[in-house]
Amino acid sequence: MSVNRNSQGSRPAAAPAARSPNQPQTSLRSRPFIAINLCFALSVGGWIPVSALLAIFMREHLQAGVIGAMVAVIIINSLSAGVSLFAGTLAARWGSRRTYLLGAMGIAICTALLAAAQESWHVIALAPLFGLAAPFHWTGANIYILQAVDARRRGTATGIASFVMVLGPGLAGPLLTVIGAQFGLWATILGGSGLLSLAWAGAWILLPEIGGPQAGPVPGRRPSITDYPRLLLVRAILITSAARWISGFAHGVFQLVSALVVLDLTGQLSTVGWYLSAAAIGGGASQVVIGLASDRFGRRNLLVAAMLIGATSALLYWRPQSLALLLAGSALQWFGQASFQTLISAIVGDIVAPRDLATVSGMHVGFFSLGVVCGALAAGLLWASDPGLPFLLAAICFLPVIVGLFYLPQRTISI
Repeated sequence: MSVNRNSQGSRPAAAPAARSPNQPQTSLRSRPFIAINLCFALSVGGWIPVSALLAIFMREHLQAGVIGAMVAVIIINSLSAGVSLFAGTLAARWGSRRTYLLGAMGIAICTALLAAAQESWHVIALAPLFGLAAPFHWTGANIYILQAVDARRRGTATGIASFVMVLGPGLAGPLLTVIGAQFGLWATILGGSGLLSLAWAGAWILLPEIGGPQAGPVPGRRPSITDYPRLLLVRAILITSAARWISGFAHGVFQLVSALVVLDLTGQLSTVGWYLSAAAIGGGASQVVIGLASDRFGRRNLLVAAMLIGATSALLYWRPQSLALLLAGSALQWFGQASFQTLISAIVGDIVAPRDLATVSGMHVGFFSLGVVCGALAAGLLWASDPGLPFLLAAICFLPVIVGLFYLPQRTISI
């Protein structure tokens, strides 16, 4: 029986009826879950290395400096923060598959155009297009993953997805940077666009529709932008939104200048690729374990631990002494970011009514993007005076959020 008919509640005894043909089986071994993770690995494998190398591309190839990269990152994520609110609404109305396809296609086209950039203003001109496309990619993927599995396996599912989120860049990063060392950074960026194009094609062919208009949140009611103030009055949603913001702030700092720190220390572009690889694989490998543990023992304390790890990673970049310490700090940063993705997504799935899931998911992408804007702004402005200051500020900003997390219940699965 379809979701809409069940929600009308006319014949409760008929609940065990067969699943609608439009609603595929939802499990960790189902085609939708496996396919979305394959596509997600390709799309983040194409985009994250390119975004990590943006400051290097601007400084070394376009002679624009860190400030130019900061402006581009701020434009991208400022637009993303606003568009994310509508991305969640679109996913609720038209389905997460179409939302993901729109985002992946948009980023692939923009990345291909970025490879042809010859002036810094070309990058600045492309930044709004990236900002429009990125929220649809992240929101569509997040919602599809939550819809593709049973609620009891949500923690495991988001753990696997977070592992994939870092495995993709970890495998693609060395390959793309080796290509860049041989042919130029434009080749690295073009290779990233190719991976994004493969992700879009795979999603178009392999992903079935899940949800969409025929399985809307509430019959006769569609999500509205006015839902956001109401949802932010819920303490648990407000706290998890703050957690999304600080994860975005730390990501913004690392995204803009961490690769520059590594490059300036070693002088070799290839080390940036291996830094991405070691960090991504090391952090991602633990995500399945976190997903399993959160389902069994609760998610809050694990999220607190992940926040402490995130603060520690920033401190290691505050006063870098060796490549080994930078690799350790990067591994902890990726571990923390993937943990935030795993645990916050699972908590949202636990505490949010099904009709509000897409709205809150989009709102959280918006808070993350806002955090990235703030982190990039701090990194760009403080870099010239002291490259370590942005990382110290990120570590300090984790502390009030960690305190706030203790106001969440340890076991959100029963809410």
